[in-house]
Amino acid sequence: MIRIVLISVIVIFIGFMVWHEYTYAMDTVIPFEVNDRRSKTKVLIASQGSSFKDSLVQGILKHNYKDGIYFKVIDVYTLFTVYIDKWDALIIINSWEYGSPPRNVRNFINKHPDKLDKLIILSIVGSSHISLKDVDVISGESIIQKTPKYTNIVVERLKQIIK
Repeated sequence: MIRIVLISVIVIFIGFMVWHEYTYAMDTVIPFEVNDRRSKTKVLIASQGSSFKDSLVQGILKHNYKDGIYFKVIDVYTLFTVYIDKWDALIIINSWEYGSPPRNVRNFINKHPDKLDKLIILSIVGSSHISLKDVDVISGESIIQKTPKYTNIVVERLKQIIK
């Protein structure tokens, strides 16, 4: 009897984990580039895939498309491949997972404590009061109607960095 209950609990737990991953997992971002890579100003956008985050990326690109800025968009999980000195600014768009940013985002930030002035981090956390110690983070909810608001915030911060 105890064995049946234990097996049932394990099966339910595994089922919940599979459902949670399927329901809330981020899509993979297919890398792409906008404008000439020989441009003077280079900006990297590392994002997770979702309709909200994809709308943010497109909004940022629309605001800056004609400014001659070279943009490269990558999946946030490939941040470990990024050579930060190659970029004038980095925009990281991610969702927090289980109460903290993804491990690779934390590792990237910790690896470059002297380059935080190049980073713009937009974390989808469900609250605008959650942040990272010593890092300026824009935090908020993944509500598609708020895309223009967050796009404008990121665009203004980007202008300050690359001026």
